[in-house]
Amino acid sequence: MLYNIKKLGFFVLAIILGIISLIIGIQTNATKDLYDSAVTATVVDIEEEKQMSSRGDGDYEIVKNAYIDYEADGKKYEHILSPVQNDDLKIGDTVEILYQSGNPKEVASPDVGTTAVILIAVGAVVTFGTIAFLVFVFIKERK
Repeated sequence: MLYNIKKLGFFVLAIILGIISLIIGIQTNATKDLYDSAVTATVVDIEEEKQMSSRGDGDYEIVKNAYIDYEADGKKYEHILSPVQNDDLKIGDTVEILYQSGNPKEVASPDVGTTAVILIAVGAVVTFGTIAFLVFVFIKERK
């Protein structure tokens, strides 16, 4: 019985994570058109942060966050968390970003639309796939 409760908990967690992915993807897709201007930004700082490992083993890992400076509509924006992150970035590197012309402090990666589609697709597959599987198992066990 306890084993089945743990199994059910796993499926409920999968559904919740799928729904979260769907919501974030839909929200990202709905706002992607607000990022209507592009600019080249310069990496000015790399900060390291200790975070709990995503592997779930209780260990910590070092995560690097890149910060950028850029100019939009004649105004300078300094030390903004970059929407483009990878471990290869170094101070002085340049990255292409998108920003909202109505609010230039709001920045996004140039592939914000692709990210939204991926989040929606993954969320839909996980959510509806898990629900379909649970319905199938429930029907099979009722026979």
